[in-house]
Amino acid sequence: MLVLALFCAAPAFAADVLPVTAAQKKNLGIATVAAARTTSPALTYTARVTLPPASVRVAAAAGAGLVTRLHVQPGDTVKRGAPLVTLSMPGLAEAQNALTQARLRSQLAAANAARDEKLFSEGLIAESRLRATRSEAQSAHAGLVAAQSALALMGTGKVTGSAITLTAPIAGVVTESVAEPGQRVDAGTALVKLADLSKLALEIPLSTEQARQVAVGQPVTVTVADSDASGSVTALLPQLSASQSVLVRASLVDPQRRLRPGQSVQVAIGAARAAQDAQSMQNLVVPAAALAWKGSAPYVFVETARGFVPTPVRLIRRNASQAEVAGLAPGSRVAARGVAALKAQWLGE
Repeated sequence: MLVLALFCAAPAFAADVLPVTAAQKKNLGIATVAAARTTSPALTYTARVTLPPASVRVAAAAGAGLVTRLHVQPGDTVKRGAPLVTLSMPGLAEAQNALTQARLRSQLAAANAARDEKLFSEGLIAESRLRATRSEAQSAHAGLVAAQSALALMGTGKVTGSAITLTAPIAGVVTESVAEPGQRVDAGTALVKLADLSKLALEIPLSTEQARQVAVGQPVTVTVADSDASGSVTALLPQLSASQSVLVRASLVDPQRRLRPGQSVQVAIGAARAAQDAQSMQNLVVPAAALAWKGSAPYVFVETARGFVPTPVRLIRRNASQAEVAGLAPGSRVAARGVAALKAQWLGE
């Protein structure tokens, strides 16, 4: 009632102007701010730093064994080929011996086949004997390949007797180590997890309205002080999360190595390049609270010498605190507080 009484004391000059005196502004709590020119990116969102699957490698036991030594612990930085964990595997020595025997048989059979090839060319042996030695050489070679495959299944690393030391498949940081000396493990047990922290990713939860303003390929910049980390949107998940938000995924390159998986950061999502080139120099940023909706159309109340003018704008994008809009003249001052009172007078509510 106070709102209507105050406005009725000063009738509108025109249908599209809401006259407001200085006293009325104070009583209604109306405050204005200047719409600021923006260059994309301008709006920020909360995001979480993650590790993309391609940046993670796991060193696992290829067979049953006993952990005899751990060479690393979580947080260690390792080079490719660095030792990670040593296992004692009883079947390893047998597999090595079988490989040695298969290699010797293959070498002997190959030598016999080469000798018989020469003898046959000189007419000293029958063709049937040559075919037999060729068959023996092929069979011995197949046995060698099988022995090599059997040893490879025992694990990749440095082998010494019945022990194998698993090595780092990539250069990176140890993020997890689940093994302990003296622990027995089965085939396939993950022992050490490595991550390449130079290749990170972002997960950005947005409302459905905010997600409509985002597309694959848009640039993303981390707004942490002194950070050069940036990337681009790679995907928008089709399903909503438990909090009814749309999860946006983005690539991330952090040349200064200041970010860590799980870290919460503020990021700015830029407009698509074509839209940025055409519009960014004309768009202005206003407080999100300055928006007033008439149906599905956004408006802001622009302050003039005669009062406030409800002005339609085109919403480019917004977050919880800011909105980027088109359709305002540079230098416009808009109502940032007391918007509900102005809207009630405008719509006669």
